[in-house]
Amino acid sequence: MSLSLRSFATTVSTAVVTAQSSCAQLLDVSVGSPVRALMESVGGIGLWLQYLVLQTLLRTRLATCTAEDCDSFVQDFGMSRLPGTSSTGLLTMSSFSPSQQSAVVVPGTIARTVSGLSFSVVKDSTLAVWSETAGGYVRAAGVSNISVPVQCQTAGAIGNVPIGAICLMGTAISGIDTVTNPAAFLNGSDQETDAELRARFPLWLAAKASASRAAVGNAVLGVQTGLSYSLRDGLAADDTARSGYFTVVLNDGSGVPSDQLLTQVYDAVDEVRALGVAFGVRAPSLLVLNVSMTVVVPASVGTQQAITAIQNAIAQDIAGTTVGSGYAYSRLSYLAYVGAGLTVTSVLDVRLNGSQLDIPANGDQALAVGSIQISVTQN
Repeated sequence: MSLSLRSFATTVSTAVVTAQSSCAQLLDVSVGSPVRALMESVGGIGLWLQYLVLQTLLRTRLATCTAEDCDSFVQDFGMSRLPGTSSTGLLTMSSFSPSQQSAVVVPGTIARTVSGLSFSVVKDSTLAVWSETAGGYVRAAGVSNISVPVQCQTAGAIGNVPIGAICLMGTAISGIDTVTNPAAFLNGSDQETDAELRARFPLWLAAKASASRAAVGNAVLGVQTGLSYSLRDGLAADDTARSGYFTVVLNDGSGVPSDQLLTQVYDAVDEVRALGVAFGVRAPSLLVLNVSMTVVVPASVGTQQAITAIQNAIAQDIAGTTVGSGYAYSRLSYLAYVGAGLTVTSVLDVRLNGSQLDIPANGDQALAVGSIQISVTQN
């Protein structure tokens, strides 16, 4: 859509030219003259009407509206914005003197980051350390540490924290002295943005015709934010050929989506599948990507600053890949030069899983962040 807009000065001058062309004698349009005052008042009203038209167009087209206007537009079709999800993962809780006493970690126990972000212990009765009798996770006497599942109390990507970030106990527990997260939390996602909502809207409309690839895709993505998937048509869950069957390979960013999430996606897909067509939903196979490189930076760039920035850029890029996608070896050098936002003189000896080859696409596979080793020298 292209609109021809006018400024106040253009509106007034156009009105003056039009009026003058209709008069046989020269009009007085000097400052303070009645003609000029009349033209400027009309121009002001015209500018206000132009503003109202623009605001109406912005709010009545999904491509141009924002925030609550986006919500209002899609809600007319029965669609709504997806909320954010909280990150989850495992914490390791340890004791300095494990032989002296046991400990029980109950659901609701709080652990925190230095910045004050809180994570709450949640119940998972499938873990071996869970005890129904004790009502929590038991660290037996003589066992130095246990792993317990937690969920961030604040929804969104803010809960995606690096290794070791969760290091403070918010709830005192007898027999537990230290806490840490041995792996990064990466599966938290923010509320659906305006751009993501616009991108999902055509898919949502197309999915109104059930039993289609678009319908299945919309059913999967409509469960929560932060999901990626691949559809393996004609393949069973064990990758054997099977006619009249498809498999949804699902990832929530962690590489190991919970059974509860898999069940939710299964129920959503079941609502739109064709009659007589069977399907399954499962977690992806996980390929851990280990990266190493040597970078040269100017003396003005701190060594630790460079290491942290490049590690974060690579980790975020790998975590943002979708199920089934590969990974280009050349991206690593690009991220070091550009993605980290630093001045980098050169990038040397780049290795991706020990080689200098791309990771090929595989519809069954999700990529996970492994070790990222950055050696920095200054020139």
